[in-house]
Amino acid sequence: MKIRTWHSFFKQGIKSAFGNKTMSVASIVAITAALCVLGVVMLVVLNLNYLMDDLESKSEVTVFLEKDVELSDIKGIEAKIKNWDGVNEVEFVSKSSALESWKEDLDDKAYLLDGYEGAENPLPHSFVIGIEKPEYTEDIASKAETLPQVMKVNYSKEVAESLGKVVHTVRLIGFVIVLILAVIAAIIIHNTVRLTVYSRRREIKIMKYIGATDWYIRWPFIIEGFTIGMTGSLIAIVIIMPLYKYVLNKLAGQHLEEGFFVNIFKLLPLGDVVNTILLVFILVGVSVGVIGSVMSIRKHLKV
Repeated sequence: MKIRTWHSFFKQGIKSAFGNKTMSVASIVAITAALCVLGVVMLVVLNLNYLMDDLESKSEVTVFLEKDVELSDIKGIEAKIKNWDGVNEVEFVSKSSALESWKEDLDDKAYLLDGYEGAENPLPHSFVIGIEKPEYTEDIASKAETLPQVMKVNYSKEVAESLGKVVHTVRLIGFVIVLILAVIAAIIIHNTVRLTVYSRRREIKIMKYIGATDWYIRWPFIIEGFTIGMTGSLIAIVIIMPLYKYVLNKLAGQHLEEGFFVNIFKLLPLGDVVNTILLVFILVGVSVGVIGSVMSIRKHLKV
């Protein structure tokens, strides 16, 4: 096709998208509303996944070493642990550091530990192993127990197993909910586009009678569907993102006791979600707008 023909298609498509104000506004509002609902649920699911990732990163295994362990042995053990699958990080805690931490926990009763410094320190050296995912915990603990100079391995098997199940369940439920809402949003957008095409069925038949080809008729409608879908998607983004930013600022201003609420329920920064939401909105809005136009116009071309 000639460039002039494509220019005509785009001109007709964009003009049709905003020409009939009643249908255009109704279509854009319907698309925007469907995507806004999808966006809210997506934000909830994304933040639940973020919370699950944070919980997973807190899985730990503590390895206590024998009192007579040598520095060379400590370095060798650390090197072995770092090579294991599922290990996120390895932190060596000397017995003097452990004693200082114990004193901090005792607060005003720290004096009870006076005299236990140096050679009198009863605490062992240890490693705190950060686990990537809860399912690695038991395997890493079993490996640690076989290491030389290891006195004891401490971890909660029940907590690790329960956390793994909770994380898996939350993510599965979140995925299913988003998928269902995405389908519902697609159906709403598709039906909206069908109504737009149906309102102009006579125009399509007239064009067929005067000899216009199917694709010559289709392209303006495809561009119209693209334009309406894109417009609804962008408006939905403009609505959802400021609301999310408001929630972030509101939570950041919370000053509950010891910051418990803020520390537990951390939300993803705006920059980490905007690209995902924008991509999904445009993908759903535009693709369904275009596909809906192609499918809806098909039966009206059979003259």
